[in-house]
This record gives sequence, C-alpha cells and structure tokens, in this order.
Amino acid sequence: MNTPIAFVADGHYPAVRRLLGEDNVSGKVLDVPAGQGAFALELIKHGFSDIHCLDLTDDGFNISEVKFDIYNANDPLPFPDNSFDYVFSVEGIEHFDSPFVFIMELGRVLKPGGKMYITTPNTFSVDARLKYLLSGYYPRFKPLMQEPHRLLKDGDIRDTHVAPIYFWQLNYFLLRADLRITQITTNAISKRGKWIQRVIENFIAKLIRKNIKKRGFPDNGITSDEVLFGDCIVIEATKGKE
Repeated sequence: MNTPIAFVADGHYPAVRRLLGEDNVSGKVLDVPAGQGAFALELIKHGFSDIHCLDLTDDGFNISEVKFDIYNANDPLPFPDNSFDYVFSVEGIEHFDSPFVFIMELGRVLKPGGKMYITTPNTFSVDARLKYLLSGYYPRFKPLMQEPHRLLKDGDIRDTHVAPIYFWQLNYFLLRADLRITQITTNAISKRGKWIQRVIENFIAKLIRKNIKKRGFPDNGITSDEVLFGDCIVIEATKGKE
C-alpha cells in the first residue's frame, strides 16, 4: 500500500490525538473529508477499527481496513441521525460553500454523548487579526483575495480555502447541534521570529486578554496561547446526552 499524502501541516494529527487521549478508542467513526486516508491511518494506529470515510474522489485512497465512499459533503451526509460515536473533519470546513450547514450535518449524525473534532485555520490569532487589519486577508486565505479567478478555474474544492471561520459563529452552530466545546488546542504555536514582532504580538495579546476580562465577555479558550498564537485551531466538542 502506498503511503497516503497528508494534505495538512505538521502537527495536526498529533494535536487531535492528544485531545482524544487513550481512554476509549472503541466506536463508530466518520472522517470527512478524508483525502487519501492519511488521517484514517492515524485513527487505526490509535486503535479505532470501525472507520467510515467520505471524499469527492478516491484518487490515492487505498486503505482496505476502512469503508470509503465517493461523496460531495456539500450535500446532506448519507447517514441516519445518531450514527457515529466520533466525527472528524481535519482542515475541511474552510473548503465548504456552506461550512456551518456542514457542521450541523456532522452534529446530526453524531450520537448523543459523542465527540466531534474539527481543525481549521485560526482567524482569532494576533497574527491573523493584524493581517486582516492591515492587508484584508487571513493567513492561509491569501489566494481568496489575490487569485479568485484561479480558484474558480481549478474547480477542486480540496485546493481552495474559501470560508474563514469566525469562532463565535462556529460556537453558535455547534450549540444549535447540541454540541459544547470541551477542549481547544493548536497544531503549532506561531510566534514571530523577529524580536520586535514578538513584542508587538505579546502586547496585543495582553490587551485582548485585559479587554475580555474587563468587559466580562465569554472566553471559551480564546485568550489561551493556543488561540492567540496558534497556527490552526483544533476543537473538541461533545454532544449532549438524551
């Protein structure tokens, strides 16, 4: 079997596995979009065996231990309500035309008490806020501003970041699906290399933390180093029990 290509930056899979822990690795799993199956292999290593994968194409997917179907997850997912104990979407939702409809679908097919794991480029980091303030784009979304015609021409949603995710909107749609965020981490802490950049970013982070505390705003982990300095955010959410 050829080793599948992982279409994510280093650190994503270890970050998800850290949130998973080692206590319970049994249950039915959905991985979407699955790409060539690199994350499915991580799930097998973690101890899962009942794994179901979806993606737009089966190009490069060759893992006999999991069930794979070609499917456009922009459409309603082809599973009944409460089908899975775990659902995973690693660097997926930013590619969807309607990312929050997709989130609602993931919540629909998740069993009560089940866990959802989502990763996506971080729009709440100090770096992301500065880039958006000064240049009008978020990290990992620069082509959406500079090369929209190329994105349209390529026509492959797997190669296009089109939906930057606003944290509180994501939180809202998770709540609508009866999911509560239980853990947040990142694939990598990204502090600037030059000392002046580090000083500026640390100062802004201090202001953000002070302002949120002063105003009594909810936090949900957004003032942590993982969010204020993280490259991508990795979220665990748990569905309410009936």
